[in-house]
This record gives sequence, C-alpha cells and structure tokens, in this order.
Amino acid sequence: MLVLAATCFFASWWLMPDPGTTDTTHILDIVKQSRIQVLYSVMIQIASSVLYTIAAFLLIRNRRLNTTAFAGIILLAIGAMGLCADAFFHLLAYYMTGNAVTIQQDVIMVMNYMQTDALLFLVPLLLPFIAGSILLTAGLDKQTAISKWPRRTIIAALLIGLAGAVVTRSSGTVSGAALSMMVLALFSIAQIHAGLQLIRKRSVDAINAFSIPATLQKVYK
Repeated sequence: MLVLAATCFFASWWLMPDPGTTDTTHILDIVKQSRIQVLYSVMIQIASSVLYTIAAFLLIRNRRLNTTAFAGIILLAIGAMGLCADAFFHLLAYYMTGNAVTIQQDVIMVMNYMQTDALLFLVPLLLPFIAGSILLTAGLDKQTAISKWPRRTIIAALLIGLAGAVVTRSSGTVSGAALSMMVLALFSIAQIHAGLQLIRKRSVDAINAFSIPATLQKVYK
C-alpha cells in the first residue's frame, strides 16, 4: 500500500503544471491552460492521502513497531491530512480559473492569500509528512525490516531541495520546477523502495514460518 501511495503522490505532482511556483498571477495562468490536468492531479493527490492513511494502519496492524517507527507513523498520518488539504488548495485554483469566472483583482487577492497567509495553516500539516517518513524508515531500519537506503534517500532529497532553493533564490540559475520534481521523485523513490523491502521481508517471514524447524529436520532424518 505504501508503494501505491508513493506512486500516486509523485503522479499527482507530475500532472501539476510548473510545481514549486508561488507567483499568484503565474499560477492562475498556468492552471487556466491545464485545467483538466490539474483536476486529475487533485483527484490523484486525494487518493494518495487516503492510501497513506491506509498504509499507516496496515503497518500498525501487521508489524510490532518500535518507538521511532511508531512516531513516524503518527507524523506520516498527520502529513497525509496535509496532502489532502493541499489538494483542495489546488482544487480552488481549478475553480477560480473556470470560464464562468473573470480573473480580476478580487480573484488574485484571494489566490494571493492562499499562497501566503493560508500556508500558516497548511505547512504545519505538511512538515510531519517529511519528518514522519524519516522516522518511519529509521525505525524500520532499526528493526532490520528495511535497509538504510530509503532514509538516506529522503534526507538526500531534503538537502538537495534546501540547497537548490538557496541557489535558485540567490542566482536564479536553477529551474524551480525541475528542482521540485527532482526532490519529489527522490522522496517517492525512497518510499517505494521502503514499501518493496517491506513486502519482501513479509514474504521471507511467511516462508520461514511455514518451513520445518532445524530440530524437527534432525528428527525426520
């Protein structure tokens, strides 16, 4: 389920035109040019938030998690709520660029508010998504359920994003959209990798559970 959630997460941002931009007028222009694409992105992003929540419950049910992994699950679930809320920000932009709506100063003011003050409500829900992913992969690594690479990839994505943002703001030589997609791709790959390793671990555990113990093998011999 984590693999599917991460795949949908990346697909939703892949469909969004020029991800990472915060210029209000530019956002309205590009959304108006790609409204159907944006609508599909919204639906997939909402689906990904649901899948992340289901994945969190399944991990709690199927595995005995240590404290670190359990804290990661909690934060990841909070982050899933943030993803869903963010999707409705995009849905608002979709409806505000409809043919029946005239993009005038009032519309721009509302959209500008959604890109500034309203982020004070959204960002606290989104940040746990990143922190939760790091803690979850770290906790599962401690339990030898997955390798260290998913956590390292997430941290690498975060560092690339921070460094790229500094370079973009200071010199403008790096494309914001390209940087955003690179970070999102690494983040999604890390979660997919973790999910695949969990599937493999569960399969190995199931095979071992049904195999004949070594002591019984000696008896049969």
